[in-house]
Parts: sequence; C-alpha cells; structure tokens
Amino acid sequence: MNITPDIPQLDPMRLQTRKHALLNEIGSKPSRRWWRFAVPSTALVAAVAVTLVLWTPTNQDASAAWTAEPRAPGDLAPVLAKCGESLDQHDAERGVEGRPVWPAPREVSVTDHRGNMTMVLFTGPRSEALCWGTPKGVGMSARGGIDEREPLGDRLFADFAPQIGMTEVRSGSSTTVLTGRVSPKVGKAVIVTEDALEVTASLGDGWIVTWWPSLGKPKQVRLYDEAGSLLETAPIPVKHR
Repeated sequence: MNITPDIPQLDPMRLQTRKHALLNEIGSKPSRRWWRFAVPSTALVAAVAVTLVLWTPTNQDASAAWTAEPRAPGDLAPVLAKCGESLDQHDAERGVEGRPVWPAPREVSVTDHRGNMTMVLFTGPRSEALCWGTPKGVGMSARGGIDEREPLGDRLFADFAPQIGMTEVRSGSSTTVLTGRVSPKVGKAVIVTEDALEVTASLGDGWIVTWWPSLGKPKQVRLYDEAGSLLETAPIPVKHR
C-alpha cells in the first residue's frame, strides 16, 4: 500500500513577507564585513580571512619566484594606480546595499616586493587595505570599523596576525599574508613559521607586511635594531593552530 505523506502547504504571501522582514533586518545592522570576489581563470579557496573585503586575482608563478628576503622595489606607479582604482570603487559604493560606510584608507605605509608580487599596505585611522599586484592583475583585502589602535608603548610589536591564507585549486600552491605593527626601534623582523620557514618582513611607517608560499602559521618573531643586534625573540599568538 502506498502512503503519501501529508506535506503542509506554505502560504506564499507569508513567505514573501518573512523574506522582506529578514532582508530589512540584515540591512539595518552595521556591517564590518563585505566580500567581493573577482577571480580570473585561476580559482581560489580562502582558508583564513579576518573582517576582509576581498578582490582575489592570483598567480601560481608568484610562489615559484618567492624569496625569503624582500627584493629592491621597482616601479610602483602601475600597482598604485590599479590599487587606487579599487579604493575609489570602494568609496564610490560606500553604504550601498549593505556595503560598509567606512572610507578607504589612502596612506601608503609599507610595500613588499618578492618574486613577481608587489604588496602595498594602505592604512587609515579606522581601516586598513592590503593590495597586491602580479602580472595577472591586482587583488585587494580590506577591513574597517576598527576600534582605535592601542599605542605600542614599550612593546616592540603588536597585532601580528595571518590576515589571509589561500590555496589555488588548480596548482595546489598556498599563500599566507601577515601584517602587524612594530616599534620605531625595530629595523628588521624575521617571521618563523610552523613549517620552518624564516621570512624577513618589509617594514615601513611602524607597520610590517610579508607573505610566504604555504599555510604554515607564524610561530615566532625575531626583532633586530638597525645595527643588526637582536632586540627580542617572541612567540606570535595565533587563535587557532
């Protein structure tokens, strides 16, 4: 004997009303997260991202050309122009359809050049944006609505965190990006990862930025003064290892 289950019929008008109520509720809440993906022919899987706006072109050759020491900077004008276009777009769309209302940061605090990738960290009073350029295009991550940053005081570093970890689906190559703040006393910072990489970060205007071709979490930092003397070796706190 066939038994037909009794499935209750839902009132389409009630569903539509509930849908609009939920959308209004979401739209009314202040947003600190806004995700945008513009992925070219190479697909990505984002592994770690903290309060970020993401545009994510990538280049598997960047990992192959990676070096633990940053190289001398080249011509920044093309990358800065492309990064500026993304920041302009952010400001043009502020507050539209739930997008964040914080202004895009515009001050170039530090740049990093290694392999065929150039990174530029823009900072503002309550926001940060990390832009990276390769021969295949420009990507960007940004976060805003940040509480006022606590002064470093006697600390030599703060806010060290892996901001982005991602793996290319096709090639399987992985990338982790780290940013943070450092004291003016620091002339060099070396990040040691859990997979035994030792990466010299780029420093500028009290900030650092660096990246490495793996998902190995940062384990330790060695900080040196301008003369090369060791100031401090310290663990890097990471919420999840």
